[in-house]
Amino acid sequence: MCPICLNPQSTLKKKGHFHRSLGQSRRIQRYRCSVCFRFSSTQTLAITRGQRKPHITQPLFRLLCSGVSQRRIAMILGISKTTVSRRILSLAKHAKSQNALEQTGEIPVFDEMETFEHSKCKPIAIAIAVDEATRRILAVQAASMPAKGHLAKIARKKYGFRKDHRRRAIRRILQRLQRNSIGKISTIKSDECPRYPRAVKKIFPDAVHLRYKGRRGCVVGQGELKRGGRDPLFALNHSCAMVRDNLKRMTRRTWCTTKKIERLQCLLEIYMCFHNQLVQGIRRPRIDSM
Repeated sequence: MCPICLNPQSTLKKKGHFHRSLGQSRRIQRYRCSVCFRFSSTQTLAITRGQRKPHITQPLFRLLCSGVSQRRIAMILGISKTTVSRRILSLAKHAKSQNALEQTGEIPVFDEMETFEHSKCKPIAIAIAVDEATRRILAVQAASMPAKGHLAKIARKKYGFRKDHRRRAIRRILQRLQRNSIGKISTIKSDECPRYPRAVKKIFPDAVHLRYKGRRGCVVGQGELKRGGRDPLFALNHSCAMVRDNLKRMTRRTWCTTKKIERLQCLLEIYMCFHNQLVQGIRRPRIDSM
C-alpha cells in the first residue's frame, strides 16, 4: 500500500533509486504509486529519513539509555551536542508510537518517583506503572509539583507559586492502562499515598486496589529498592532503580540536570522503549519506525 495516499487498492512499482553518502544501505529504492502517481521510497516512513548521519541513530539510542550524558555521547560518536538534542526529539516521537502498543498485564503496579528541574526548589513527580509479572513499563508521565519541607518557603520566595499536576499525571497513566488493557483489570497495586484511591476508583470502579505501606529504601538501590524481607512492590521499585541508574539526569548526585519537563518526558519515553526490549531478552535494543 502506498504510504502517502494510503489507498488499499494502490500498488507500488519500482521507479529508479537514489544514493546517500553514509549509512549501511546507501542505495535507496524508489517506488511510484499506481493511484496517486506520487513517489516514495524505503526511507519515507523510516526513522532515519532526512538524516545526514543515519548510522548514529541506533548507537545514540543505546547510549542515552546506558547512563551516558549528552555531551559525552557527542564526544563518543564524533557529533555536536546540538545533533544529540535534536535526535532526542526524533527518537521520542518513534518511541512513543512503539510504547502505545504496549499491552497492560494482569496486575499493574504504579507509584511516583521524584526528581527536579534546574534546582531542588523545582521538584518533578514521575508517575510510572509497571507490569508485575514481566517488569515491563506500561506508562510513564512527568509532572510539576511544589517543593516540600524546608525548601518550600525558599522556593516560593525565589520562584513563586508552583502548580501541582501530580493528580493529572496519575490520571493519565491510569487512562493509558485502561486503553491498552486486553481484558478486564481486576487488581491494581500501589503504596498508601492518599491521592491514589480516588483516581483508581474513578477509572477502575470494579478493580481491587491493594495498598502497601512504604518502607525505607536501601543504599544500593538509590532509595528505590527496599531493605529487609519481601517487597510486594518489587517489580515497580526495581524498574524505578533502573531508571535512576540508566538515565544520567535521573542519577542522584549528578551535575546533569533537567532544564525542561518536556525533554525529560521525551527521555522517559525513549527509556521505556529500551527497557521493555531489555526485559524481553533482546540484547541489542533498537528503535524502529512504526
